[in-house]
Amino acid sequence: MDKAGYLKSLRSKLHRLPAQEIDAALIYYEEYFDEAGEENEQQVIEQLGPPSQVAAQIVADFTIKDLDTTPPSTKKNMSAIWLIILAILSAPLSLPLLAVAMALIISVGAVVFSFVVAIIAIVGGVLLSGIFTLISGLFIMTNHWPTALLFIGFGLITSGIGALISPATIRLIKRTGVVCVESLAKLFQKITRKRKENF
Repeated sequence: MDKAGYLKSLRSKLHRLPAQEIDAALIYYEEYFDEAGEENEQQVIEQLGPPSQVAAQIVADFTIKDLDTTPPSTKKNMSAIWLIILAILSAPLSLPLLAVAMALIISVGAVVFSFVVAIIAIVGGVLLSGIFTLISGLFIMTNHWPTALLFIGFGLITSGIGALISPATIRLIKRTGVVCVESLAKLFQKITRKRKENF
């Protein structure tokens, strides 16, 4: 593969980015090749690694920069997490370092996922138990009205508590997503910084 083929392949792998970002990346790498000279093209290609690896790093860098400039959303956080994980996996790491990075990502991901599921289960359980208790109270109204009033009152209180803590729970889950993206971004930047220092 020569410089032209490398840059063409790189352009095709950056199709998800805005045109101006693609152009800026290609100008940067074209200048990188030009500075090395025609006689060192193969050496530069070996240093950079495959176009897919460079593209993954460019996309991850853009994702991190885009997260800093636009307001976060859950969908955006999830796509950013996947893009950064793919970039970390495509980085040229030694096998032990790659295994450590994967183990760290999987274990932290499992903890965060468990935390989110537990929070949703607790809030959902409170809300649903209140609703079911309220409905039960309405059904036994004709049989024993004091017990029915107790159930209705308990159901209203529990449903109210669930409704009150639901918005805070949603904000907590969104914030957890932002923290995950920021942590992965820092890990990715450390890995790429070490790689650039080795050039």
